[in-house]
Amino acid sequence: MRADGALLQTDMTKLAIHADCGNSPKKLLLRDLNIAFAQANVQGILDCFTGDIRWQIIGEADLRGNEAVSAALEAMKGIVTSELVILSIITHGSEGVVNGVITTGQGGALAFCDVYRFASPSGDKINSMMSYAVHLNSGD
Repeated sequence: MRADGALLQTDMTKLAIHADCGNSPKKLLLRDLNIAFAQANVQGILDCFTGDIRWQIIGEADLRGNEAVSAALEAMKGIVTSELVILSIITHGSEGVVNGVITTGQGGALAFCDVYRFASPSGDKINSMMSYAVHLNSGD
């Protein structure tokens, strides 16, 4: 996957990754997790989480555990993402942040920022995720 901002096409979803993941396994995990979200790959998403994952969607939900997260993801599968733009991926210690914009097949756009906590120093799994999202007006 190119990290130079070039658009890529995968499974009908355009991807624009403006973050350099370089030699950072944590950044690569967060990049791949966000691509899995854009492609509605429920198992790919769950593979990134610990069994006791906590996902807070600010203003909407506070999900705890794989079962609750899986049910929420299944409910979201009907939303088709036409484009995912990742503007930045930042990791430091046991935390990480991704921000970007998702455009749906229906033309709506959502700016997002997700804050993650890794379960271990190696960063191979995520045990906490807090999502902030703002619907953008058309033309933004």
